[in-house]
Amino acid sequence: MSTDNATTLSIDQPHTMKQPPVFWLSVCTALFERCGYYVLAYFMVLYTKSEFHYPDVYAYALYGVLNAFVYLTPAIGGYLADNIIGIRRSMYLGIILEGIGLTILAFPYQDLFLLGSATVIIGVGFFKTGPTDLLGRGYEEHDPRIDSGFTWYYMAMNIGSFISPLAVGILHQKFSWEVSFLFGAGALYLNLLILTILSKRAKGCESKAGRAKLPLKRYPLIAIGVILATIITVLFLKYSDAAYVFFFIATVAIFAYFSFEIIRSPKDEKMRIIACLALIIIGLFFFILYFQQFMSITLFIKRCVSHPTIFGYKITTGFFLTLNPFWIIVLSPILITAYNKLAKKGKDLCITTKFWLGVLIISLCFFILKISTVFPNSHYKVASYWVVIALMLYSLGELLISALGVAMVTHIAPKRMYGVMMGAWYLIAAALASSISSSVASLAAIRGWNGPLQTLDIYGNAFFEMAVIGLIAALIAFVVSPYIKKIAQLEEEPVT
Repeated sequence: MSTDNATTLSIDQPHTMKQPPVFWLSVCTALFERCGYYVLAYFMVLYTKSEFHYPDVYAYALYGVLNAFVYLTPAIGGYLADNIIGIRRSMYLGIILEGIGLTILAFPYQDLFLLGSATVIIGVGFFKTGPTDLLGRGYEEHDPRIDSGFTWYYMAMNIGSFISPLAVGILHQKFSWEVSFLFGAGALYLNLLILTILSKRAKGCESKAGRAKLPLKRYPLIAIGVILATIITVLFLKYSDAAYVFFFIATVAIFAYFSFEIIRSPKDEKMRIIACLALIIIGLFFFILYFQQFMSITLFIKRCVSHPTIFGYKITTGFFLTLNPFWIIVLSPILITAYNKLAKKGKDLCITTKFWLGVLIISLCFFILKISTVFPNSHYKVASYWVVIALMLYSLGELLISALGVAMVTHIAPKRMYGVMMGAWYLIAAALASSISSSVASLAAIRGWNGPLQTLDIYGNAFFEMAVIGLIAALIAFVVSPYIKKIAQLEEEPVT
C-alpha cells in the first residue's frame, strides 16, 4: 500500500487488522531459527560447566561475549542486507551458517566448541534483522496493526524458544548433548525449505539491493568475509578481555554514526533519532537484568530450586527454562487483544509508558527471587512455584520492552534507517547490556565450596541488588518518558 492509502484506513474496518503477506514468512522463519539457536543460548552455561568444568565467572564471561556478538553482528548484517546482499539472501546465508555451527557443536571438543559458536554468531548476524526488517516494511507509518503484528511475531519466536529447551531437556537426559545440538541443526536446515516456499511473499518488501541481481564477483568476497569474521570471532571468544575492548570501540563507533545522522538530518528526523536512542538506553538497563536468565538464574535453578517429580519424571533445569517462552505464549494473546481493543478506542498506552512499566515489572521478578531464598525447605531448596511466579513477571516485562523494541523502530525511526536502527537496538540495548550483565551475574557466582545456606545467601543478596538496579532504572524511565514522547511526537492513540 502507498502512504496515501494508509491515511484512509480506519481501525473500525475489520480488514485493516489483517496482517500483510510478508507476515507469515517473518513469523515462520523466526520460529524455526530460534528453535535451533536457543539450543546453544539456553544451555551454554550448563554445557560448558558440565563438559569443560568452567568456573561460574568464566562461564558467565563466555556467554556474555557470545551474546554480545550475537547482538553486535546484526548491526553489520542489517546494513549488508539493506545495501549490498539483499534481505532474503542475507537470511538464507544466516540460516546455513547457523546450521553448520550447530552441527560442529555436536563434536564435544573445546576448540570445536569455539568454532561452532563463532559460526552460529555470524549466522545470526546475517539473519537476525531480516524478518523484522521485512515485516516493518510491510506496514505503513502509523499502521494500527504494528503492535499486534510484532507481538504475534514475538510470540512465534517464543514458540521456537519453547520447543528448544523442551526438546533438549528430553534429548540430553535420554541421549547426550551431541544429539541435542544435532536437533538444533535440523531445525535450521528445515528453515531453509520454509524460506524457499514463502520467499515470494516478501517481494514487495525487499530492499533495493535485494531486488537487483547480485553480481557474481561479490560471491567470493562474501565468502572471504564470512571466513575472516568467523576466525576473528573465535579469537574473541577465546580471549574475552580483547572482545570487550573491541565491543567498547564498536559501541563508540555506532554512537558516532548516529551523531553524524543527527547533525545532517532535517529537524523532524533529528528528533526521532534522539527519541530512539533514549528508548534504546532504557532498554539497556532492561537487558542487563533480562540476560540473567541464561546465567545466574539458570545456575540458581540447578543448585537451589527443588525439582519436583511429575508422573515419575523428574523435572530438570532444562524444563524450567521453558517457563519463559511458555509465559510469552500465554501472555501474548492477552496483550494482543488489549492492544487491539485499546487501539479501536484510541486509548492505547504510549510506547514510552510500556517501556518504564516493563523495567519495573522485571525488577519485581528479582524481588520475588530474593524473597524465595528466605523460605527454603528442610533440604535448603526453594519451592519451584517461586520460579514460576518470577518468570511470569520476567516474561511480561520482556513483552513490554523486548517485543516492542523492534516495533519502536517502525513507529519512530526514519524509514530509511529501519535496518540500521534495528541493528543499533540489538547493538546498544542488547549487546552492551550483555557484556555488562556477565559482570552483574558474577555477583551470584559461587566460588569454591559453599554450604547450601551460604549459597542461598549469595544468590539472595545478588538478586536483591539486581532488583534495586531495575527499580532505579524504571524510576528514571518514568521521569524522562514525557520528554521522549514529546520530541518523538507520539500520541496516546493507536500508533504505539
